[in-house]
Amino acid sequence: MKTLHILHSEAAKGWGGQEIRILQECQSLLERGNLVTIVCQPDSPLHEKCKQFNHPNLNYFPLIMKRPFSLLTLFSLIKIIRKSRPDILQSHSSIDSWLIAMAGTLLSIPIIRSRHVMIPIRNHIFNRWLYAKAPRRVLASGRSIVDTVSKNTGISSDKIISIPAGVDLRKFDFHISGEKIRNELGLNPHQPLIGIVSVIRSWKGHEHFVDSVPFVLDKFPDARFAIVGSGPAYESIRERVRNKGLEKFIFVLGHRDDIPEIMAALDIHCVASFGMEGTTQVIPQAIAMKTPVVSTRMDSILPILGNGEWGILVEPENPQDLANGIMKFLNDPELARSMAETAYTFGKKELSLDRMMDNIVTIYHDVLNNSHP
Repeated sequence: MKTLHILHSEAAKGWGGQEIRILQECQSLLERGNLVTIVCQPDSPLHEKCKQFNHPNLNYFPLIMKRPFSLLTLFSLIKIIRKSRPDILQSHSSIDSWLIAMAGTLLSIPIIRSRHVMIPIRNHIFNRWLYAKAPRRVLASGRSIVDTVSKNTGISSDKIISIPAGVDLRKFDFHISGEKIRNELGLNPHQPLIGIVSVIRSWKGHEHFVDSVPFVLDKFPDARFAIVGSGPAYESIRERVRNKGLEKFIFVLGHRDDIPEIMAALDIHCVASFGMEGTTQVIPQAIAMKTPVVSTRMDSILPILGNGEWGILVEPENPQDLANGIMKFLNDPELARSMAETAYTFGKKELSLDRMMDNIVTIYHDVLNNSHP
């Protein structure tokens, strides 16, 4: 296959599943012998990761992207694109998607728009151009996002494709031990540890996770809980834990880089999101580590948990139901083991990083082989 040069853009300044997926895709493209250019906000976590990642086929450009219709920013982006000469432009957030759409149209370079979240899209002529006309394809992180975009933009079904997040099975290897993490937390080998690994945002449901803890402790007083991640709502969640007197039971660990070891240490991983979720990165990671999953019932999550066949589904914003899901696994370890094994079989086949990248690279070549939008 032809060597590709893909330019990725990201105007967001945070660090979460979306940015992690961008970096993951770029690293995989480089491993496959392709060229990658990244345009991102200066001093953003993604920019810092680019500076740390030394590869001869990677170029990155810091670009201040405050507004979608800044002529100065647009001209600067066009200059970067002309210097880089990529085959395809791929955008990820709102501001950079507008800039990429305009630059790509002016330069006649194919555009792919990635959509990672369930934020509603207003149905007007400009958004219809942004999604249905400017890009050759729209890549969605889940079927529910496909439905949202299709409903509000009039995009034809052959132009929008769902590709869920993939997990690197080399990094997330279920043979990894969680003993070091459990020792760090002072847990005995048989003490249950239930965790949530996520950027801490308002819609991720951390407050409901915290509120579920007393229900579980009432039946399983030895259980302990871990909140892993940072984000805009980090301090408010720490305060919630303190106000409820749960500091001895909930470990608020902040940002960690040893996620495979943490997943290995968990007896149950929880997802408590109640809005905007595309395809969470952590469910495939938990599946790869054979860690049982309890998740809120979100449209984008249902397919990767087999509609409840290999993970327990609970109602969003309902701490009692979340606690019931956790206790269902604690009361039936064989159910937890069986579901985790079934999930792993599915995940190894359908949710691997290699499968995700094979699908994405196929789309790149399809776009390049079809010279007409």
